[in-house]
Amino acid sequence: MKKIILIFLSTFVAFCTFSQLYLPAIFSDNMVLQRETNVAIWGTAVPNSLVSVSLTSEMSGLTAANPLSNKGAEGLTHAAVKFTLAKQSCRADAGGKWMLYLPPMKASEGPWCLEIENESHTKIFNNVAIGDVWLASGQSNMDFSVKNSEHARDEITAKQFPNIRFFAVNNALSTTPKADVEGGPWLKCDSNTVKNFSAVAYYFGKEIEKDQHVTIGLIKDTWSGTACEAWVSQDMLRTMPDMKKRIDDFIQTGVTNDVISSRTKISSISWSLASTAFDGLKSKVHLPDYDDNQWKTMTVPQAIEQTELGQYDGVIWFRKSLELDQKYKGKDLLLSFGQLDIAAHVYFNGELIGSTEMDFDQYRSFKVPAKYVKEGNNVVVIRLLDMWGKGGLLGPSDSMFLTTNNGKANKMTLSGNWKYNANLEQAFVKDDGYNKIPGLIYNAKIAPLIPYSLKGFIWYQGEGNAHRAKEYSTLFPLLIQDWRCRWKQGNLPFLFVQLPGYSSNQYQEKDQWAELREAQLHTLSYPNTGMAVTIDLVKANNLHPHNKKEVGERLALVARKVAYHESIQASGPMYESMKVEGTSIRVQFTEVGGGLCAKDGALLKGFTIAGEDMKFYKATATIDGNTVVVTSPEVKVPVAVRYGWENKPNCNLMNKDGLPASPFRASPQPSPKERE
Repeated sequence: MKKIILIFLSTFVAFCTFSQLYLPAIFSDNMVLQRETNVAIWGTAVPNSLVSVSLTSEMSGLTAANPLSNKGAEGLTHAAVKFTLAKQSCRADAGGKWMLYLPPMKASEGPWCLEIENESHTKIFNNVAIGDVWLASGQSNMDFSVKNSEHARDEITAKQFPNIRFFAVNNALSTTPKADVEGGPWLKCDSNTVKNFSAVAYYFGKEIEKDQHVTIGLIKDTWSGTACEAWVSQDMLRTMPDMKKRIDDFIQTGVTNDVISSRTKISSISWSLASTAFDGLKSKVHLPDYDDNQWKTMTVPQAIEQTELGQYDGVIWFRKSLELDQKYKGKDLLLSFGQLDIAAHVYFNGELIGSTEMDFDQYRSFKVPAKYVKEGNNVVVIRLLDMWGKGGLLGPSDSMFLTTNNGKANKMTLSGNWKYNANLEQAFVKDDGYNKIPGLIYNAKIAPLIPYSLKGFIWYQGEGNAHRAKEYSTLFPLLIQDWRCRWKQGNLPFLFVQLPGYSSNQYQEKDQWAELREAQLHTLSYPNTGMAVTIDLVKANNLHPHNKKEVGERLALVARKVAYHESIQASGPMYESMKVEGTSIRVQFTEVGGGLCAKDGALLKGFTIAGEDMKFYKATATIDGNTVVVTSPEVKVPVAVRYGWENKPNCNLMNKDGLPASPFRASPQPSPKERE
């Protein structure tokens, strides 16, 4: 009897599971279906049941009030007439899975209704449009939101673009490919939805919508700080020996999805608390009369990892007492700290005077209103959030000071001894780096989207692989091949952002980013790829440059040429070949457009030249037609030339169409094009 009951219950549960139609989260109201290609629709239903999918629209028209009436026009009345644009049926398999394809359709705002039916249930998705769908992926610079971008105010308050639709995929990990993503639903672009969406993707979509006059669907599938290999399927990665070993080593650990989910969730909660809870304030640590006599002392500037705290990640409170005489009283002050790694809240005599975002390498300063300044003892308190890297008050010393008169008088150093306490709040709980394990992001965030029909991909990533640039030259093309093969839409356009300039003595070794940019450049040898060069856009040394508008617009230029086949100049000068001419090297370029020039009419910068000893010297470079002639008095017999070959180069070659040249290095070895 117990067996019979168990069988009945299991059968009942299975029946209930499939009794209703189910479609993945990527299908929702406001979705965009890809025009002019077969459109994949899939889900689950009752095993072996017939599933019908139709795309319809209600249209106003005239119809007979009584089908048997012979009164002519008098018998007609206005009514809604359903127009069916496309309809297909299929039968679910024995496991309840089904998939079908609607035929290619022209772009249309509709609004259309996507109706899915089986014998007993119906699902309807409203306000569906037919246009172009782009998958925007990568790490933090693709994740970077509109509200934090340089042009945020203008975009959020300006005329909206309802023909742009957003779908955001939540972060998740899995050891095996998942059936559905966490995220959505599809949203129309307005002042609320645009704020938190990817800035690069939004500015890209805005330009494409203006150019193509069709609805643009943007799927944001990003994760900050991730490595390229996490986005590639493990099957594909196993073709690389090093990646195969990493996958096998991870499998040997026996870590399950439950463990990953638990650790990731704990880390997320820990991050949230560290970023918002400020438990240290409960003990009034920010007030001047707080007793810090039992605190330890740290000499700054100094990295946290160089102290007894070592690899500590979490919140550290710093305090410093300052004796200010009469000349400071009643005056506005400027506190300059140099680099605060990675985020901080700063208090002066108990009052919050400012905070920073989670960025490093930025020099930070804060204004103190005169009303908070007193003669005698004044206390500066810093709540520092150290999440990764070295962490700490990093200075340098000459950037750590207090002044009056907007930094021009009465300078007092802030370097030296500070009291500190790392025990007022719980240490940050790490997620064990699971989002860098090969294939885990692909399984949870990419695989479930396949085969949602797309126009193409846009990609902004590489920072997380800069320390393995040589490997990236194989890994990145492997990702492109992997995604294209699995979507089965041919060589879908794959457009990417070449890393801009960035330099940090904390997180990089010499030329890492230059080598990564070279790996990206070589990827252009693969069909239907395109690259937006951004080497000229960095206005400050920032890992997350805020001028994402220009990045998105340059990607859109590339898309217009690669994906939409427009005859436009979408690229800056690209290295083609070099020729030694006596004591100089002549460099030939493609993509010269209206001609070569130096930005702002200045002298060319960024070229270096070397002889057989491969010691590179700063060179003089002059434009001669579609070539640049490079020479240096230190090099009598040149054999190699470089342009922009630094992590953060100062270089200014461009074409007269306003697009910068890509950095490169060249020697007598074959060029990328010659190797093809």
